[in-house]
Amino acid sequence: MDKTESKTRGKKATPLVPDALNLITPEVIEAFRTLGVVRVRQALHPQWLLLIEMGLNRVLGDSAVVKHRFFPGEQGEFQETVRNFDSAVEIQRMMYDSPLADMLGRCMGSKKVWYYSDEFFIKNAGGAERTPWHQDTPYFPVAGSQLASVWISLDRLRADECLEFVAGSHLKTMYDGFDPRNPGDPSASYYEQGLPKLPDIQANRSAFPIVSWDIEPGDIIISSPSIIHGGGPTRVDGRRRALAIRMFGDDVVFATRPPSMPTVPMTPGLSLHLKPGDPLRSPWYPRLRPVPKRERYGA
Repeated sequence: MDKTESKTRGKKATPLVPDALNLITPEVIEAFRTLGVVRVRQALHPQWLLLIEMGLNRVLGDSAVVKHRFFPGEQGEFQETVRNFDSAVEIQRMMYDSPLADMLGRCMGSKKVWYYSDEFFIKNAGGAERTPWHQDTPYFPVAGSQLASVWISLDRLRADECLEFVAGSHLKTMYDGFDPRNPGDPSASYYEQGLPKLPDIQANRSAFPIVSWDIEPGDIIISSPSIIHGGGPTRVDGRRRALAIRMFGDDVVFATRPPSMPTVPMTPGLSLHLKPGDPLRSPWYPRLRPVPKRERYGA
């Protein structure tokens, strides 16, 4: 897809950036709706990638930010940090100032867009394990069709190191998720009640329509949080620093999940204010579009 440059006018120069919203073509929207996932090439200007990297460095250096560890103490250990919006001003500015919310809003078909959550996944050199197959929505207290995720890697990746997706699975069954406390055991699920167990996709890869891509910095992957996906392992000499952001539109409502485990990220008090079927409106989930006046440039 070709890049377009904005023009400078008068004394106030406008950054030379691609009109990223034009990359969300009818073909991209159709792939998002039917396959549940689509790659968009060179959607992010290098300055947005720099902002993400600054945010990552901030949260990694902040001892108050909880670093969740997968496969702790093992050779394949990697880290995750959740809701970086709350601890890194760089991630807040990314949400409000970059074109991502507009792009996801167009894919979802919603002019209003709210933030749900974000996560850094840090797989440093040393051969990090793969992220187990799962869907995101079983962990979330939500229902509705206007949900979208964007996945951004700061590093060049081969397809076998990138996220992998089971195409079309967002339109089918919602399964129980893997247990982050025991990610190496495919028989251990998160709730252990109320939802069917996910099939062992890794042991039967040829039975599923798995898609993945080579990734260059600036590429993004837009997907439904309901699609089955998992992350490839890194090479011993490689690394994968990625940010996943989840957003939602008008039709998303509060929903319950099995009571055996909390939903993710934890939102104490939310269920005291909302009942199932209520629109998902809460200070936990700030509105990104239209941009609130206090967050606009020149306001």
